[in-house]
Amino acid sequence: MSELESKASHQLAWVRPLVAGAGPRYLQIVDLIGEAVRQEKLAPGDQVPPQRALAAALGVDLTTVTRAYTEARNRGLIESFGGRGSFVATPGNAAGAVRIDLSMNVPPQPAGRSLGDFVRTGVEELFLRQSSQRLSAYDTGSRNSSAIQAGQAWLGPALGDLAHGNLIMSAGTQAAIFAILLSVTRRGDTVLCDPLTYPGFLLAARKLDLRVVAVASDGEGVLPDAIEKAHRATGAGVIYLNPTLHNPTTRTMPAGRRQEVAAVLRRLKITLMEDDPYWFLLNDAPPPLATFTGGQRTYYMASLSKCLWPSLRTAFVLVPEDGDGASLQENLRASGMGGSPLLFGLSEQWIRTGMARQLLVEVQREARARQTLARSLLPKSASAHPSGLHIWLPLPPQWNSQLFVDTLEQRGIAVAGSDAFSTEPDPGNAVRISVGGAASQAELSHALQQIGNLLQEDRRRGARPIV
Repeated sequence: MSELESKASHQLAWVRPLVAGAGPRYLQIVDLIGEAVRQEKLAPGDQVPPQRALAAALGVDLTTVTRAYTEARNRGLIESFGGRGSFVATPGNAAGAVRIDLSMNVPPQPAGRSLGDFVRTGVEELFLRQSSQRLSAYDTGSRNSSAIQAGQAWLGPALGDLAHGNLIMSAGTQAAIFAILLSVTRRGDTVLCDPLTYPGFLLAARKLDLRVVAVASDGEGVLPDAIEKAHRATGAGVIYLNPTLHNPTTRTMPAGRRQEVAAVLRRLKITLMEDDPYWFLLNDAPPPLATFTGGQRTYYMASLSKCLWPSLRTAFVLVPEDGDGASLQENLRASGMGGSPLLFGLSEQWIRTGMARQLLVEVQREARARQTLARSLLPKSASAHPSGLHIWLPLPPQWNSQLFVDTLEQRGIAVAGSDAFSTEPDPGNAVRISVGGAASQAELSHALQQIGNLLQEDRRRGARPIV
């Protein structure tokens, strides 16, 4: 075999036949490249086959391979150099040379189509349908009726008939959480939540001088008896819960537990704040808690930031029939003059044209690919959903979460420690890893390998106390 033939054979050693009916062929090729990189059949810097050679080996046309290589570049898997060919990307790996932020829960960039295409198309169509004057005005709430109708259609698969209730729009869920707490509590009141919960809720509660009390939970979520016990002990009339793909533990409360929790909340007349940003990412999620409470005393929040695009800053809030929607709208205006008509309009346009559903499918596909990658690189103790945005990783005994986070930070990787989510002094030692923050699967692979390696180190002698 000549040197040229040997080189060509090596370049194609990782290639295997495509599978009919397993999805678009160009994406199957991209997945083959990603799998070869993860399994170290392709190393950083290796040359991938010329497009014509790969097309011939797979029995596909050249345009399919061209499209695959373009997508592989978009994912950060390969780099192309004019006149030299394409090579497996080499992420920077010197200590502190790159900053890979896995601390924020954001959806990954879509794999099958550029996000910029979605935004450009949506905005162009929006300006054809609505005047620039209308899109440039301040949000008064009354202008959002068309967007709210689109939101009701979007929420229909989750809420059923409840979606046609009193729906309002908010510039993201964080603004809604603050405004709802301001509407339903007074300074010094107690609010209930999970022992580990969304930091944005904790921040809002503290700013409003509310007392936060954790409700005991198990692997299925908060315990109904514990809710009643906490209510009797504190007089709390409000509870904040994130039952689907819980942040940060990734657990999803099963339907049976939801029914039990809802029964307790109805009987004790406790107001529920249900934060549900991840429901649409899961194809197997139970109906929201709101459907079990019948919407009574329930504020249901569904953000588009976690399943579509953070920059939309759009959340839909279902207000209970006996709730004060006018007060909530007033609080939203008082804190930020409402939302952006342009972003609300883009959200509506995406929903009405089906682009939101297309983008959701792309985000799910990329999230699944990243979670598959994570399962191959992290220990089995890590908890995650196959299409979720984050991973909950308990740490071995030689690590405390603060030291682990600080050490990764020195290596250019950011994750969130368990203390950020805790309502109690001892949060346990764990970290949340958000898979969507990395710019590409190659970058995520580099970060996860660093995390996996660090888990094997023992820093107990050099550990500093948490203060």
